[in-house]
Amino acid sequence: MAVDELMEIPGTNEELGRPEDDMGISYSLDMFREHEEVQQMLSSIEKAVENQFTAEKAFETLKTILDYYQEQPHLLDPHLEGILTQLVKITRNPNNKNEVISQAFKYLWLVIKVRGYKTIVRKLPHEVKDLHPVLEMLETPEGSSDFYESYVLLLWLSIIVYMPFNMMGFDTTAVAESQHTGASVVDRIFTVIKTHLKSGQKSNEMAAYLASRFITRPDLKDRYLPEFLNYSFEVLENASQADVHGVFHKLGVLRAMGLIFKHGKREELFPFSQDVLSRLIKCQVTTSSDAPIRKLAMKLIQRIGLTFLKPRVAAWRYQRGSRSLAMNVQGATSEGETAHEKVEEEEEDEVAGEIEEVIDCLLQGLKDKDTVVRWSAAKGIGRVTGRLPQEFGDEVVGALLELFSTRESDKAWHGGCLALAELARRGLLLPERLPAVAPVIDKALVYDELRGQCSVGSNIRDAACYLCWAFARAYHPDQMTTYVKQLATGLLIVALFDREIPCRRAASAAFQEHVGRQGTFPHGIKLHTMVDYFAVGNRSNSFLNLSVDVGRYPEYTQALIDHLVDKKVNHWDSAIRELAAKALHNLTPLAPEYMSKTVAPQLLDQSTGSILVTRHGSILALANITLALSLVASKEGKSLKDILGQEILDGIAKIVPTLEERKLFRGMGGEYMKQATSVMIEKCSLAAAPFHGHKVLDYWHNLLEDCIVYIDENIRTSALEALSPFWATYFEPTSEERQKWRDELVTRYTQALNTTKEIHSLGFAAALGCLTRVLVVGKFDIVLKALINATEITPGTENWAQTRKEAINSILRLVETVGIKKGGKACEHVCEGNLPSIYEALLKSLDDYTMDRRGDIGAWVREAAISALQALTLAVVMENDSLLTEEIVGDMMSRICQQAVERIDRTRKVAGSAFATLLYSSPKLPYIPNLKELETIFPKEACDIMNWASEKATFHIFIQLLDFPAYRTRVLLGITYSAGGISANLSRYTSEAIHSYLNARAEKTDFLSSFLETILQLFVAYQKVDRITLPLIKTVGDLLSSSAILDPVLEQDEIYTSRLITVLKKECFKSTDYHKLAAVITALCELLRMNSSATRSCLTQLSLFLGYQYPKVRTVTATSLLTAIQDYCDQEIVPEEHLEEVTNILEETEWMDNIEEARKQRNRLCELLGIPPPQTKKH
Repeated sequence: MAVDELMEIPGTNEELGRPEDDMGISYSLDMFREHEEVQQMLSSIEKAVENQFTAEKAFETLKTILDYYQEQPHLLDPHLEGILTQLVKITRNPNNKNEVISQAFKYLWLVIKVRGYKTIVRKLPHEVKDLHPVLEMLETPEGSSDFYESYVLLLWLSIIVYMPFNMMGFDTTAVAESQHTGASVVDRIFTVIKTHLKSGQKSNEMAAYLASRFITRPDLKDRYLPEFLNYSFEVLENASQADVHGVFHKLGVLRAMGLIFKHGKREELFPFSQDVLSRLIKCQVTTSSDAPIRKLAMKLIQRIGLTFLKPRVAAWRYQRGSRSLAMNVQGATSEGETAHEKVEEEEEDEVAGEIEEVIDCLLQGLKDKDTVVRWSAAKGIGRVTGRLPQEFGDEVVGALLELFSTRESDKAWHGGCLALAELARRGLLLPERLPAVAPVIDKALVYDELRGQCSVGSNIRDAACYLCWAFARAYHPDQMTTYVKQLATGLLIVALFDREIPCRRAASAAFQEHVGRQGTFPHGIKLHTMVDYFAVGNRSNSFLNLSVDVGRYPEYTQALIDHLVDKKVNHWDSAIRELAAKALHNLTPLAPEYMSKTVAPQLLDQSTGSILVTRHGSILALANITLALSLVASKEGKSLKDILGQEILDGIAKIVPTLEERKLFRGMGGEYMKQATSVMIEKCSLAAAPFHGHKVLDYWHNLLEDCIVYIDENIRTSALEALSPFWATYFEPTSEERQKWRDELVTRYTQALNTTKEIHSLGFAAALGCLTRVLVVGKFDIVLKALINATEITPGTENWAQTRKEAINSILRLVETVGIKKGGKACEHVCEGNLPSIYEALLKSLDDYTMDRRGDIGAWVREAAISALQALTLAVVMENDSLLTEEIVGDMMSRICQQAVERIDRTRKVAGSAFATLLYSSPKLPYIPNLKELETIFPKEACDIMNWASEKATFHIFIQLLDFPAYRTRVLLGITYSAGGISANLSRYTSEAIHSYLNARAEKTDFLSSFLETILQLFVAYQKVDRITLPLIKTVGDLLSSSAILDPVLEQDEIYTSRLITVLKKECFKSTDYHKLAAVITALCELLRMNSSATRSCLTQLSLFLGYQYPKVRTVTATSLLTAIQDYCDQEIVPEEHLEEVTNILEETEWMDNIEEARKQRNRLCELLGIPPPQTKKH
């Protein structure tokens, strides 16, 4: 704190008055508000560097401030000159310490990073007198090694050497005045450049920039330009590709040559261009394995290419008046001018032959494997084409269009899209070429190919959207009229149905650009407000909701449907196929005839084809369309057969038998077929397709029964969702034969629960919950008994938690199916005869704490039981609350409270929500214990906003229920179980809740006695159940060690102490769990301070631990006992005359070593403590 006060600089976002998550906000600032703060930091720079910590703190603080302006750097401009002047003054002062100068350079680097070197370099001092000091600083060890210092000095030197003074004349003067008599200033600068071009740091870039400014000086170019080019090619030819320093050196010289050809004059560089190009190609840098080298090579090649061409704007380019949107809207300039409309004629200049080689290199760069190289090549194509005559420019466009071939890779497609976008943006893609480009855009917008385990094409689709965006800015609306519908449809398809978020958003942005600049897209404004940047961010929303909104406009309906059928139904990603099927369902009401006459036959043909993904998607789509058409038919008063046709229905009926015959349900592909056909059965059942009495129903039923016991959860879920509507539509036991079939079904399913295979038990337990009312009435008692038996843990089924969970869920579903009726028959309804057994099973399930390698899998059962208890109880209260008893409600509420304070936050959330719902149910739930007090502790307003998963928010409230006997045992059981959790926060808030509760009742001995009595009862009830007793022991140890709140009770009645020691002895008897033994040792040591008759018993038990077989137990016992003796020396635990010897034995004995020696020392301790030493049992 003293350091911060001394420096008077803030160090955190909080001190700066900004939230931490504000860093990503763009364009939200209006001025440089921290100017004074920054000035104060610059003034206190000497204090900041007093030590390394304060220097780094100041640097990070300034970085935090300036980073806010990374996206709005122009806000710094009014204060930039003052900041730079102050920092440069510090660096110029030779009296400043090196640390101060170094810190100033760091600050300068931060300013350059935010504002950009091109802006900063113009504001740096550029007087000739600065040349020598700056150069000398660069030549010092700090200047050549320190990144910040070298970066800033190189940038500073680049503006100094750019000044128009005679460098050679300066050399004469400088040599006479300086000690560097062996080398001229020019040579020294040249050496500095070469040194930093090898650097692997950012100073490499500044050295290249300095080289471009220095070597292109008029008085130096004749001598040093050829020399530098030769030096560069020596590096490129000789530097090892395997050496990382060689790679950095190559990057440096390539960047320098690129900048030389950028900043130098064309007529001065032209003589070297041909030689540089040929040598560059010969060096094979364009095929280097390093992407940055290939990228810089592309930049250099395009700059060389520009030297072969005169710097001019192509007269033949297409110009759409002004590039300003505002001026276009005002009609301030003429529009649609092309080369044919210009009076000025283009000069016929001869194009150098090397240009063809340059363009060929750039075209190859468009196929590069790295995006940065392709992007650089695309910009190069645009720059070079802008200086070519029209005939040659058209040839370049033709060459680009050849990249969009099936023979070319996805890299070529991406590079081609980028290059075309650059040409369009620069007006070099003439309207005459649009007929050839339009088909390319259509293909690129939907380009998607599966390569092994991943797909390629998202970058191509994104680049195609960029190309469409460029078209919006490039052409007059009249030129785009022919392609408006095509572009609008293509962009909407990508915005709605693309798999990737960036592509959907790119398409949305391009659509917006066209709506704003072209104004010719059908329903453009309305559609843009629907399909905006944020709306398309959610894939499900785009597929299922936005597509319907767009599809309501007839211009787009069929195109959306066709795209889904042609491209998405057979997509490689199964999630996209499922979304496409659902989207077709939603779009069906907009074009029912097209769906039934055109789409359905096409999908039916594909549903039994040879390609797996097409088969899967087609079956899903056909199923969803069938259901949608049935809804349309019911609205129009028609049958499904009328609208879909008998031929299609017959084809649907043949799908499963055909797949079975061709054995397509087997293998990995069979999983997709099982899931798809299960969905088809569900949709056909919901659509009430006319298959009643058809032999295909047997195929379907057998298939669903196979699927409900399949290992894959998605297949099981699909089959279970299909069972209920399938039975409801096609199986009603109206005849004697059907009654017999029903009885056999129920018998088979209930008997299937008694199996040795978990997956069978799981599947049939879930399937029983899908029984329809007509199937279960008369058999409800049998089904209920089987499901209740399935909720019980039996030998061999301990880890079948999912089965128990599904059994509970099935019980609840069947309760909803048959209903609750007082006085009803147990075989037909939930009534007073079977309701208690349901509650008993659900309450018993709350004790399921099964653990396996997955963790607490019993939590699945407990959560299902809590939800079932809530739903069942609310249903009973709505029907007839007299079915409930005081015992059931009391037990249920207390057990739910226990779950609300246990370890797993998900379980706590379910239990807390259920508790609040039952407490304030309507009609009111009777028999809730201590209802008035509960309503006081849990006000309804607080329950509505409570985060039940948060232990911090709920534990201190629920622990108040310890005041009430009806809740005390269960709540204390849950609280102590949480106290033994591994989560630090959970243990902390549990401990805080217990201590705050007990401290608030410190004067009420009866409450404390009840609390302690409950703990002892839990020890007895759960003896040797480590899940419960270990947290209980830890809780007792924590209460005894961290507070004396229970001491009055323990001292008042020594029976409590003796009972506590007894249960602790029983828990550690024959135990091998170190954590339990350590917890018992801690508790026993704390009990020594009670100064009761039980002290002797504690010491006897601790002496056993001092001779224990495990060295860690002996050590922790000795340490804990020594601490207790020292802390409670006033209690006379050890006779005063023996205290020193006892202490020495405990401290000096090596308890981790030989056990015989440890037991010998232990026996001596027993003599000194006056207790008999433990005797070894004789066998």
